[in-house]
This record gives sequence, C-alpha cells and structure tokens, in this order.
Amino acid sequence: MKIRRLFLLFPLAFQVSCSSSDRSYRPKQLDPNVTYDNVYLIMGQSNASGISYYSYLENSHPELYEKYFVKGNEKVLMCYNTDERIQPLFVNTRFGFGNNVQFFGPEIGIAEILGEQEETSYIIKATYSGTCLQTEYVTPKGKKVKYYPRFIKFIKSQLKRLEDQGKNPRVRGVFWMQGESDSFLPESYKYREAEQYFYEYLRHDLNRWIYDHFNFVDAYIFTRGICWVNPEVINDCKQRFCDENEHCYCIKTNGEDETAIKLYLKCESDENQEGEVDLAHYDSRSELLLGLTAGELLLK
Repeated sequence: MKIRRLFLLFPLAFQVSCSSSDRSYRPKQLDPNVTYDNVYLIMGQSNASGISYYSYLENSHPELYEKYFVKGNEKVLMCYNTDERIQPLFVNTRFGFGNNVQFFGPEIGIAEILGEQEETSYIIKATYSGTCLQTEYVTPKGKKVKYYPRFIKFIKSQLKRLEDQGKNPRVRGVFWMQGESDSFLPESYKYREAEQYFYEYLRHDLNRWIYDHFNFVDAYIFTRGICWVNPEVINDCKQRFCDENEHCYCIKTNGEDETAIKLYLKCESDENQEGEVDLAHYDSRSELLLGLTAGELLLK
C-alpha cells in the first residue's frame, strides 16, 4: 500500500508527455537473405499472468500435461516479468510461469500453436495482476504511467539479449488480456482512447524490431455474473478499437455469437478448488483455449 501511495503522490516521475514523434511507426521490410527469430509478447493483468491451476489438465489433457510438466516446449523459449516473478533467461515454455508455480497463463496455448512452426519462437511475458490500463499503463490523454515504461524497458532488454546471442529478433505481435480493473472506473468508456495510445506507443517503442506488420490481439473480459461493474462497456471499446485499426483482432470470450469462444471461471466448472469460489479467473481448460485462440491470431 505504501508503494501505491508513493506513485499517487509523485505521478510526474512516471509520466511522459504525448507528441506525434512518440507514436511514429514505420515497419521495416523483410530481407529475404536474413533469418529472423520471431518474438511474441503477452501483456495484461491476472488472466494474462495466469491464475489457472495446471494440475487440472492432467486428466483432461494428459499428453499436453506431460509435455509441459516435464520438459516444456523446446521449440518455444520464454522469459517473463510477472507479478514480481522474473525469469530473465529464455527457457523452454512450461507450466509454473503464472502468478505462482502452481499456475499457468495463455503462454501454454500460444506455445502449442507456435510450436507447430519449423523455426524456434520466443515469448516475452510482461504482466501484473490487478492493474488498470487507464491509471497504470497509459491514460486516455496519452500519459505513460508506471507499468508501461517498466515493461517496455524489460521487453527491450530481452530483445537485446537475443541480439547478444546472435539472433535477429522480429516482434510479430502482442496478446493483450486486460480490462477487468478498468470496468470499475467511473469513466470506463475512455478505455478506447487509452488502448489506442497504448497500441501506438508499443509500435513506436518497438519499431526497431518490427518488420512487415505488428499484430495486436485483444480479448473480451468476462460478462456473465456480477464480478465486474461495466464489462460490456470495456468489451465495446475493445471491439471498436480492433475494428478501426489494421492487424488488430478481438477474441469474443463469452459465447456472444458463432465467431466467439466461451470461457468459464473457476466457480463455473467442475474444476472448483475445494470449497473455494473464484469469480475473477479462468479455469484451466478455458485458459488453455484462450491461449490457443490468441496464438492462431498472432500468426496472421
């Protein structure tokens, strides 16, 4: 709590003014003579960090469970800065890279899709549970605050780490799973403006490593039940943002129509923890499906 109060007292230390040069973006052309190392980002709050128990996959997905519990995915290497847990080295993607060692996030499903490619892929996850886009990443007026500069610094350092290893990193896109905290804000409808700045800043700040185009994959937040205050407002903002920007894709997660997937919370499934109800986080099969869906869109 003391740390959060300090950030509120001294916001200017973490804010950067917006200008047109802050958002300039021109992806480079791919060189047919160069072998690129594809990098994919995961950003957002708790359902991006991963609060789903991988132990429940042992019965429902035994082959996948054995693969990611023992060695992990050797074709998809990953590092992360998640809820104060930091793994700076790229290692095989496996279980336990979530909020704690018992959990996993969308990286497992994404890695399953990326692993189907011939070349090795890389994932950089930079997430923090409970965070708000409009007050802790980028404001609706374009101020960069707290977690945005922190995570951009981490992502850049990891891309340079790959370069130091003789790699040619190419950032293909980001999966953004966030918005639950913003649903509580009185001005939740301003999520659209904040997300636009966030998207444009990412492309600008990572322009050095972007070739051809940059995919932005977003996902709806949960609407069934009473956990979030204005989830439909947030989801409408997400959909409008993706409809209005090229190479942006929105995953409908509540079974809204025939194009949507339907995810379930821990309290809705037969994967309930003993006597515990969780109204905020996805069960293991839903977290896996979310990652698989995101992975397919990241490759577009």
